[in-house]
Amino acid sequence: MASLDSASPGSYSFFSRNRLWHDSLSVQKQAASLLEGELRSTVAYPRTIPRPLREKIAEVIALEILFGQPYEIKDTERFIGLFGAFYPILLTLRNSTPWPGLQKIAKRSRGAGIACLKLLLPLIYDFMERFSASRNGSLETDLFKRLDAETEAILREFEKILKQTLLLRENSYSDDFSARNFQGSNPISGQPELYEAVLSFMQKDGCQGFLDGILEGVYSRMQEFISEMEENLDLFDTLALLFPGRSWSYSVKELKKEPFYVQLKVLKNYSAFFEKNPDLSKIVNFIGRREFDPPADRIRYSPFGKNRIQNVRFSDSINNLLPMEAAKLLNPALKRKFYADMLEGKLLSYQLLGKHYTGPPRIKPRGPMIALVDTSGSMHGTPQTLAKSAVLAMAKLMLTQQRDMKVILFASTSQHLEIELSNRKKMSEKFLNFLLYTFGGGTDFNTALASGLKSLKEKDFHGADLLFITDGRSEISDELVLDRWEEAKKKYNAKVYSLIIGGSGAGGLSQISDYTYLVEMETDREGTGGIVKLINCETDEAK
Repeated sequence: MASLDSASPGSYSFFSRNRLWHDSLSVQKQAASLLEGELRSTVAYPRTIPRPLREKIAEVIALEILFGQPYEIKDTERFIGLFGAFYPILLTLRNSTPWPGLQKIAKRSRGAGIACLKLLLPLIYDFMERFSASRNGSLETDLFKRLDAETEAILREFEKILKQTLLLRENSYSDDFSARNFQGSNPISGQPELYEAVLSFMQKDGCQGFLDGILEGVYSRMQEFISEMEENLDLFDTLALLFPGRSWSYSVKELKKEPFYVQLKVLKNYSAFFEKNPDLSKIVNFIGRREFDPPADRIRYSPFGKNRIQNVRFSDSINNLLPMEAAKLLNPALKRKFYADMLEGKLLSYQLLGKHYTGPPRIKPRGPMIALVDTSGSMHGTPQTLAKSAVLAMAKLMLTQQRDMKVILFASTSQHLEIELSNRKKMSEKFLNFLLYTFGGGTDFNTALASGLKSLKEKDFHGADLLFITDGRSEISDELVLDRWEEAKKKYNAKVYSLIIGGSGAGGLSQISDYTYLVEMETDREGTGGIVKLINCETDEAK
């Protein structure tokens, strides 16, 4: 729960309650950061609703949707005094059919949860402003003339509490709106009439049906968003990884207008296969070696070691006293001198020094990847689709693990393009364009390997391994490049992984490949599709 004192007395230990308080505080900080970041433009858009109220509505909805913490309201009077007509709106939204669907989407993807907030918050703001505004002729014709007398009375009262809510002085919202303040014993003063009006409205017969009716349009948009997101969630997550600062989330339908949308949809099934295939995850986990600090470097001389005498010094330590100092304790006259020296840190003591073990070897995180993708004519068709799918799946895995990746597209000597997906350079537009490329041209492994060797020297790609994605139909004939590879292999401890599509072996890469995997496509009985298989050709896993 968002409320910090939601636990009943004695139901948790002191440490459990303390942890719960800190967790809730952390969530509130994240919500505040969200309002200053991704939701800033949504909340800051000028409206008749006071800005502080818009912010607090956004905070409550974010806790409910994005952080999965139902907002517990213990002091209803204080909450209504601050939020007014939003109180019945919140309760109605909570009980609506689409609400759990939004929470489920947000749980699966944080980016999708933010997308939901960017859709839902403007709908709530527009709804509140619409029913608090003065009626005009068109509104009378379109809505109110169709209402019976009882519903009309409920509507008028709802309009009244909305107007009271929006007319609250802005300084009423300047206090701290944290969850704890809503549970306090001092409800905000000056708003008893709003509290009574909201309760009176909620106690009327037909109130709930009325709210569900006028929120039907909001429900419809919420359900439409859920359907669109469920269909495009994988695509959305990919784009959110590639473009963390770009607001794909404002309208999911806008994705379909992008030129790469159809291409990504085509790759979706293959990409899903690669992501779920354990061998692919195995490759990604192998690539980018884990480096260890040598055990010898973890043992150093330090004052914590006790195996040799370094010096004699003054101290207040009685553990390493010189015998002559300890002898003072036997003499009543010198005993006082001993305690005085101890308090002043003037006891003669041995200074010990020795080897100190500072812990097990530190394991550095796995390193980056350099993917060399064959875009020659022999890769056209199904191999091209499989190659793009493999790169897309690996890019998602690498970016999820916050590891850098470079994609080098190669064909003939003159056909060469580098796409970097790192923290310093995120060339995402080029990566999406790669998914639209039609492969063609010759194959030159020499230029590809030379480009990979050059990338190994870059700061962001120290400790990287090379991954070839090709059909293997070429040779490495340049002896100079091979010699440079042997030197780099020893210097950087680099390895070559080969993902062979449509071939029976590593082919022209056999002399440098450390691990080889075959990607095969088997046509189904109807001939309308196929089954993809990833086969590990290595018999010696320790190679």
